[in-house]
Amino acid sequence: MTTTTATVPSPAALADPRATLARAAATTRAAIAAVRPEQMANPTPCGTYDVRQLLNHLLFAFDRAAVVGRNENPFVVAEEFEPADDDWVGEWDRISQAVEAAWADPAALSRPTVLPWAAESGALALRSYVSELSTHTWDLAQATGQQPEWDDEVLAISLDVMRQILPAEGRREMFEAIFATMPTEERGPYPYDEAVPVDPSAPLIDQLVAHVGRHPA
Repeated sequence: MTTTTATVPSPAALADPRATLARAAATTRAAIAAVRPEQMANPTPCGTYDVRQLLNHLLFAFDRAAVVGRNENPFVVAEEFEPADDDWVGEWDRISQAVEAAWADPAALSRPTVLPWAAESGALALRSYVSELSTHTWDLAQATGQQPEWDDEVLAISLDVMRQILPAEGRREMFEAIFATMPTEERGPYPYDEAVPVDPSAPLIDQLVAHVGRHPA
């Protein structure tokens, strides 16, 4: 995969993150394909999820990207996919095609888009999904002993959007306010811990996971 050494997202990628999302999804796909059946019960850095639960969450999150791209209710996504252990990649490919189709019209990038936690522009919604895929790909890699080939522009987009929408402190209070606007059945555990200190010269992937509350080491 071609990468860039840029640590600041390009204006073009910020305005139209569809190609960046596709590259993030390709990195996630490679990590999913490398998971071995005996690793399914391994713990992950993502809360109480084991590998199987994290894979299910990745499918769920990416399927929601297709739903919001079609301007549909983001709360209608199925919560359990549970494909056969030899079909996680096939399910990922199916959802990837649905996401691409849902966002094919460039007009969707400027349309107000309803996410579970806010109403944002389509472009900002897609950038948030770039970040979600990158973070959970790191979780999966940590749990299964992988070293993904990270794309620096993907990570730059991910870090930029998370710094924009996720404060370093006061996250519990922020999510309490968000949960108050959501259906009771959609409220879950706090999705992010407080940010973890990290050297500003650390690799972008370390900066990203530290900002969302993971310990890079």
